[in-house]
Amino acid sequence: MTILGWRMAPAAVAGLAILLALVVACAGPGGGAPASDVSGCAAVLPLARTIVHDRGTLIYVRRINQADADSLARKLGATPTAPAQPHARHRGQHLAARIRQPKTCLIVYHGSYPQGTITRASPPAVAGHYALIVLRVRHPSIDRILVTDRLPSGLKPRIIHF
Repeated sequence: MTILGWRMAPAAVAGLAILLALVVACAGPGGGAPASDVSGCAAVLPLARTIVHDRGTLIYVRRINQADADSLARKLGATPTAPAQPHARHRGQHLAARIRQPKTCLIVYHGSYPQGTITRASPPAVAGHYALIVLRVRHPSIDRILVTDRLPSGLKPRIIHF
């Protein structure tokens, strides 16, 4: 190696160390939205954006089960609706449990949503600054849409950058 090559070696090692530290920091816990939540819900993000008519800022993405979705609806004064029943299959208890509990995601947008702006919102006569959308993932479809002026306790909004 030439003298010039040896002079550049410490800078290259330092650059590699910084890059490695950044990768570890971003992959570790607490680095914004958990990657599994966003990636598990990625298939329904375009549907959520269409529902809010491309208005507002995406502030929250999380997988959610049916019981939590019902509890969220009750907190906001909406009547929980029964989800569509999937076709029955008899392939063992584990598969049957998965079929009964379709994978759903909660996606929250912050913006201005006057009454009637978002179709299928519950209750329909409500205007607000938050659209809470619960979507089924496997065959992207709407489970429920809630519009409100306040977020329920337990939801910490954070702007998600892609």
